Amino acid sequence: MRSSGKRIEVTIRQMEIDDLSVVYRLGESLFTSEEYPILYRTWDPYEVTGMFTSDPEFCLVAEVEDMVVGFVLATTVEKEGTAWKRYGYLEWIGVADGFQHARLGLRLYRRLEERFREEGVRMIIADTVVENEKAIGFFNRLGFTATGKHIWLTKTLRREGLKDEGPEGRPRSGARRRNVGRISRPASGTSPEVIAEEDTLDATQ
Repeated sequence: MRSSGKRIEVTIRQMEIDDLSVVYRLGESLFTSEEYPILYRTWDPYEVTGMFTSDPEFCLVAEVEDMVVGFVLATTVEKEGTAWKRYGYLEWIGVADGFQHARLGLRLYRRLEERFREEGVRMIIADTVVENEKAIGFFNRLGFTATGKHIWLTKTLRREGLKDEGPEGRPRSGARRRNVGRISRPASGTSPEVIAEEDTLDATQ
């Protein structure tokens, strides 16, 4: 843990191919089966590679001393016949232990929101499990409002006859999965930002 009050230099930049494994491992350390069993089951390497392949401009990382300590993965979806036409969807956001009071989540979100605005997005959607109080508080402070109770329904199937699944019941390589209940690009340069660790905004999902 870094000492309170020490200032650190942070770079928010677009995710690169070399960041994929780092972001995946960071997500695994945050979305654990003990704390968030649903997020743990839905977080896998294909979530990271799929988002990076389809929407790289909305995949950002936070770096401190050349180490990735946070990320945000998002996408956009067009819905004709709706009020806003184009929506932004924030799928994943995470910040490493030791940096969760340093406003990295806020910095990542603000940069993402800038990109959404540039793409004509008028509404941003995010969801999480009801037990994830840190994430709910984080989104509330950003001005998000809850639109209803989100319920996850699960059913365990026997393995026989399920030919599309690989080990542990996860889709095989190449399968792009969207989570239940969700609405369903030049490389950018880096931008150094200086923050103070005494800030107290949580930034985990």
